[in-house]
Amino acid sequence: MIRCRERRPGTRRLRDMHRNIASLISARSGRTWVGLLLVLAMITGAVATGCTPNLGASTRGWGAVAVEEGVVYATTLEGQVYALNDQVSDGVSTRWVSTMGGAEGFRGAYSPPAVGAFVYVAGIDGSLYAIERPAGGGAAATAWRRPQVEADEMPPLVGSPALDEAGGIIAVGSEDGGLYAYNALTGEGLRWSPFQTEGEIWSTPVLRNGVVYFGSQDGSVYAVSLHSGELVWKFDTGAAVVASPLIYKNMLIIGSFDRQLYALGLSDGQPRWQFTAGNWWWATPVASDRVIFAPAMDGKVYALDQNGSLLWEHDLGDPIVSSPALLERGIVVATVEGRLSVLRATEASHGTAQEIASLTVGDAEIKAPLTHLPDRVQNGIPVPADSVYIGSDDGTVRRVQVQSGINILWCYDTKENTRCN
Repeated sequence: MIRCRERRPGTRRLRDMHRNIASLISARSGRTWVGLLLVLAMITGAVATGCTPNLGASTRGWGAVAVEEGVVYATTLEGQVYALNDQVSDGVSTRWVSTMGGAEGFRGAYSPPAVGAFVYVAGIDGSLYAIERPAGGGAAATAWRRPQVEADEMPPLVGSPALDEAGGIIAVGSEDGGLYAYNALTGEGLRWSPFQTEGEIWSTPVLRNGVVYFGSQDGSVYAVSLHSGELVWKFDTGAAVVASPLIYKNMLIIGSFDRQLYALGLSDGQPRWQFTAGNWWWATPVASDRVIFAPAMDGKVYALDQNGSLLWEHDLGDPIVSSPALLERGIVVATVEGRLSVLRATEASHGTAQEIASLTVGDAEIKAPLTHLPDRVQNGIPVPADSVYIGSDDGTVRRVQVQSGINILWCYDTKENTRCN
């Protein structure tokens, strides 16, 4: 079932779309590969007519996570936010839990929180939450919530909030087509907020030097001044844009449902190059100094040089909507079916990549972005990150170490509030 874009989208429409993920991007329930390819072809054809896909089987979120040193923030399927003590190989324990949630209110999130003065969470209920972090554990209170209303037709917030700590601004896109910006400490809306587009915004914005970059389902990529709310530039693609952009070497790299990955000039929005995949672009690419690694919903990971030329591609066999993580050991990619793979992150042009290791993560789908801690320096010696954190739609969170192979260091079940296997 494919639902076409309505002029006034809302939670009800999104819920309908959610119920049909199995018929759109999943190969479960005995579906053959031929059937899956037919479904994907049908979806691709629908893009040209202004139709949009579903997000997932659950209206309670995707189990998205964010991390900082020693703490993992997990948005639960039960409508709370957990802060977990990351004890590495010794396991995990609860640090604090938020007080909002339940049948009325938050209900979960699709994308990871942003972490700054508060923990900022974009809710399925359409509100942006700023959560205080209690120093001694226990329950965490909500510092502010915008907007402060509850209604069945509140359009959900799908992408993550983006934080500009230097400017003290938090920005988030809504399914009502607006990009909203607030004072990150007080929650007061900026005088120009919202900036309105003609389509739903599922894209997580990226903030750089006073400009916010994002995509909209009206088919355009936008650059907007955070100071004034004025349009800096706009680029029209051939279909909906739900992906989040990557800033790379003064270019904005972003994919569209027209199957094109675009490299746009950061200052002017003019196209530098584009690359065609076999299906939609949903996940955000990652990049090393010389290579862009871009996963697509055709199940392939494409390695491109800075001019957009193909170095290699690797077919993982299932659609990819979760943004990957780039570690020293390789690029870590998760398919929607829950398969985690590590590919050697080489810049050599040789057709395909070497798959170092793979693992199926339980009986769950992975749609939220993978995340990892940044590399650090200890005693003057660089220590590269070696783990990724994975949230899945069954409510589990895992820390997975990537070295000679894949090793699950710990697993936590947010539904049961306990460790899992």
